[in-house]
Order: sequence, then C-alpha cells, then structure tokens
Amino acid sequence: MQELDKNTPIRFTEIFDGIGLLVIKTRENAKPISIELKANDIFLLFGIDGEIAFQFGPMYMRPLPHGESFFIFNPNSRLIAQADFPLNHRLACIRISINRMHSLFMQEGAVNSELPFLGGMPLTRPIYDQKSVDSNMRILLERLFQNRLSTSAQRVAHLGQVLEILGLYFHVSEPNTLACPFLKDEETVRKIHQAKSIMTSEWKNPPTIKKLSEKTGLNAYRLKAGFKEVYGSTVYSYAMDTRLNHARRLLDQGDQTVNDVAFNIGYTNPSHFIAAFKKKFGTTPRKYRVSQ
Repeated sequence: MQELDKNTPIRFTEIFDGIGLLVIKTRENAKPISIELKANDIFLLFGIDGEIAFQFGPMYMRPLPHGESFFIFNPNSRLIAQADFPLNHRLACIRISINRMHSLFMQEGAVNSELPFLGGMPLTRPIYDQKSVDSNMRILLERLFQNRLSTSAQRVAHLGQVLEILGLYFHVSEPNTLACPFLKDEETVRKIHQAKSIMTSEWKNPPTIKKLSEKTGLNAYRLKAGFKEVYGSTVYSYAMDTRLNHARRLLDQGDQTVNDVAFNIGYTNPSHFIAAFKKKFGTTPRKYRVSQ
C-alpha cells in the first residue's frame, strides 16, 4: 500500500518475478497520479470505488466507469497514464510480463496466438480492452488493500490473490456442446472464431449473416447459434457494440463533432446513432462528451 503525496513516485511493487502490484488508497491531495506503463508488459487497471479518468496523452482521455477494468498492452512504446480521481477513491493495478504470462497460461510448445487475452491477434500491435468486474473478482480486489500480515507473508497472500484475479479475468467458458453439439467439431469452432475476426475488422460495414456464412463456410443456423454460445452475444449485437465502442473512443479524442463520429462509424442518419449510443451507454453522445 502506498501513502501518496505529490512528491512520492508511483511504482509497482514486485511481488513475484514478472508480476507487479500497485494499490492506491490514501492521498494528501487530489492531483492526478502518473503511472508508468512500460512497453511489452500487460497492465490491468481497476477503479474500486467510482469512476476514474485516465489521460493517456495530450489528445486521449478515457474514463474508467465504476465496476469496469482496463486491459492495456503496448509492445512498441512506454506510456504515462495520468489517473484523476477523488481522494476517497481507490485504484488497483496489476503488471505482468509477457514471459510470465506465457509461463502461467501456455503449455510448452504452444504459440503466442493461444494467449487468452489475444483472441488470435498478433503481439506486434497495441491492445486496449475494457470489461466488467464481477463480484468474485471484486472480493479479491478488496483483499489487495488489506495488510494484516508480516511483510513477507503479505506479499505471498497478495500473490495468491493476484493469480486468482488473473485466472478469473482471462477465464473463457467452454461452449455448451449439449445445446450446440456441432461445437464439438474443432473446425466449426475455428470458423466461428473466424467470423468474429471478420466482424472485428469489418465493423464499419459488417457483412450480413448470409455473407458471413459464405465467408466462413458455416450455415446461418450454426453461425448464429455457435457465435452466441461461444461469445455470449448475437452477431448483430457484437457488431453494434464494436461500432459504438469505437464511437466512444472517437468522442474521447474530442476533435470530431457528433455528426462526424456518426458518419465515421457508418451511420447515414446521426439521429439513429444518437439513439443507439444512448441505449448502450445511458447518455447522448453530446452529454457524454461534455462530461469528459
């Protein structure tokens, strides 16, 4: 636990080889805190008590809502993230090296694409993600702020909690082969993964189910049922969420009008974009931008 003032440098405590922990509970002022995110390490950022605003550069600010987490991996450059949050808010950050990630999650002889956070993406480009924190993970995060043991014993306890958090964070449920028996076929599962990759790369003008079926070689039923079982979302919902999350990133940058953002993500009618954005995020794009 770090007791912070404006002169205290922010640093991760190495609790095991390749695993660092940073927990912030108390501060003497409300100035933003700078956190170094080194290149080629994985960082998980958790706001514990409410929204935290992260500034990742002069033109990019992104809020971390309560109950959400950030995943950040940049293989090319070091980042300085400025965290701006009230005095009574807490922040927990985990750093893990790629080598340690390999040793924890990959069997000998496996390839990089099998790392759970990659989803088939190469290790040569930055990856930024945001996901919800469930109740089990929240309990473990709360324990990171407890220091009831001796220094060495507490480090071991925190290591166990961090490892369990990593397990929960990167857990991927096995598809229900009773509901979808065709998911027993590895080739079918591979084609469903391919469908997601296509939707991710063609999010601006996503293909229809018919076109996606043709591209993957799956019939429409297996594509729709399998996608829902594997990813917990319909193909349409996944495409919509991808577009709207991209819109939010554009709004975060602050250099485009709401209409420009709507057109850039493929809407021809800005009012339709505004309605979809409000349905997903609970506010209009304009109010979202003003709040940043």
